[in-house]
Amino acid sequence: MTTLTDEVISRVRTIGHLSDDIVAGARHCILDTLGVAIGGIHEPATIHVRAEALEEGGRPLATLWGTGERVSRSQAALVNGTAAHAIDFDDVVSRMDGHPSAPLLPALLATAENSALSGRAFIEAFVAGFETEALVGQLMKPSHYARGFHATATVGTFGAAAAVAHALGLDTGEWSHAFGIAGARAAGLKSMFGSMTKPLQVGAAAENGMRAATLAARGLTAHPDVLGTSQGFLDTQSDATGTPAAWDWTGFAISEVLFKYHAACYLTHSAIEGALALRDAGVRPEQVETIELLVPSGHLSVCNIDEPTTPLEGKFSLRFTTAMALATGDLSEQAFSPATLTDPRVVTLRNRVTVKARSDESRSTVVRLTDVEGREQAVEVDVNRPVPADRLGGRWDSLVAKFHSLVDPALGADAAHRIVTEVSNLADAETVGPLAVALSPHTRTPR
Repeated sequence: MTTLTDEVISRVRTIGHLSDDIVAGARHCILDTLGVAIGGIHEPATIHVRAEALEEGGRPLATLWGTGERVSRSQAALVNGTAAHAIDFDDVVSRMDGHPSAPLLPALLATAENSALSGRAFIEAFVAGFETEALVGQLMKPSHYARGFHATATVGTFGAAAAVAHALGLDTGEWSHAFGIAGARAAGLKSMFGSMTKPLQVGAAAENGMRAATLAARGLTAHPDVLGTSQGFLDTQSDATGTPAAWDWTGFAISEVLFKYHAACYLTHSAIEGALALRDAGVRPEQVETIELLVPSGHLSVCNIDEPTTPLEGKFSLRFTTAMALATGDLSEQAFSPATLTDPRVVTLRNRVTVKARSDESRSTVVRLTDVEGREQAVEVDVNRPVPADRLGGRWDSLVAKFHSLVDPALGADAAHRIVTEVSNLADAETVGPLAVALSPHTRTPR
């Protein structure tokens, strides 16, 4: 009898012969993840986890991105995975209700950087992990996330395991055991949002997923249907049952990936874009009497910190990010600072913002502004639409610009350019070794 776990494995284990658009999408995800991770190496969460890894020591088999330091594979997955989510600027896909690449890429690159795996095979393994996250995420929706589980960490563990299993060429039975081990180790809570433990959960997902596949390769066994069995992953962490109808979809979920161009929780982006549109239309902070945000109800439990006290909390505040957008127009990583948090212009506007849940199922956000003379303006924005395939070239250029904005200050423009070049040429690379070398720059020493 075919199990739920079998269904996922059968869909992703033999992924190969990818179209140019899918390869391009994977390269975009890889570049973006490396950029936000290097941009996050100075964040407190990354600093603490990195210090722990360096103090422990171990066989130097894998690179800590952007530092040139080498640690064990599991330590690299943990540190790089934490860094990849530390500034909450990483990619998003709705099918998993989370960020697919942050737990996936650190596990895969730590495994592959000293191997003979070709760049094309690396991309195929990356896509296998990505599609696994989409399938498992769709299986668990919507109650898994609604209950308070951090899907990037929980579902991401399966994606990391699948990517490494694909790269190692595991057989079907070993894949099943890898998934079982991954499910037993997957964890993450939404109550940690706004704290340093949120990115730590993602680093742990990378480490646990990688371990699941490598231990399965050694012969460690687990229940072969962790997704479908009684008291398994689905049974204990979701109200859903059976195979979701969305699994009938025949395309690739990576085609739906969304990228952040503002350094805040993705669920704030529609409100941000609405506020920026009003700013571009000539609205100035001193003209604002009130701003009302109508958002999907799920936003209220994720990014509705009323009065953030740290820049990290600010990234999860609809009121604060909307005020930032209208007052300054700048939502870069550097803009989320203690100075902005207490900027009188931003604080005054923040206090004029109210957030309400929509009464329908729409994913868009309405920004309704009333000025001091009683006039109303409203903008409705939905940022949940992926870039069409014929615009991928433009998306690459946007992501390269974002990458340089994050990496140049840490490593210098030359080192950043070398990484961009290696990712651009990855599909034709004999191995991923040159990419790992590019991630170990000598032009500048990170703080």
